[in-house]
Amino acid sequence: MNLDVLKKVAKLLNEYNCTWAVGSSVLLYFNGLVEKPNDIDILIDPKDASKIKDIMNKIGTSRNSPSKEPFRTEEFFGYIVDDTEVEFMGGFKIALCNENIYNFILDEDAIVDTVIIDQIKVNLTSLEDWLVAYKVMNDPKDRLPLIKKYFQTNGIKYKHLLKRNLSKNLSENINKEILEALKY
Repeated sequence: MNLDVLKKVAKLLNEYNCTWAVGSSVLLYFNGLVEKPNDIDILIDPKDASKIKDIMNKIGTSRNSPSKEPFRTEEFFGYIVDDTEVEFMGGFKIALCNENIYNFILDEDAIVDTVIIDQIKVNLTSLEDWLVAYKVMNDPKDRLPLIKKYFQTNGIKYKHLLKRNLSKNLSENINKEILEALKY
């Protein structure tokens, strides 16, 4: 991951008062769980999508990023900025096998922390929400063991986010994973 690109994007998102936070491998990086994310995944409020595209068109090259099954994300688009892929997800949703839709809620509660890089604020989502998201996605990059080990060592910090996910009509095996995590 190119920290200069993250700083450049974060600075603009903050200046334009967008609701946003990093997730996925960048979040894992800031929690010491992966060494080098390949790209930058940013969750956004879908209402900010047009504004963000205008911002990103000034610093990057738009990349066609079609949303694939089982994803039902409202706004999904990507850019290449200084050879780094930056993807935006607004209204991040995934179709479940029980015909329900998992919705990653990005609100004040979901933006749990910030890191400051050269005086630029980078918003972070929670490992608790990503435990659920990776479980919903069937953990394509084998991230769940890393997060579980982190929780075993450090405990759960945002139990309310795990509990919030229990009310979403998720499958039994996803709810079981959440209940297990709440024991840490």
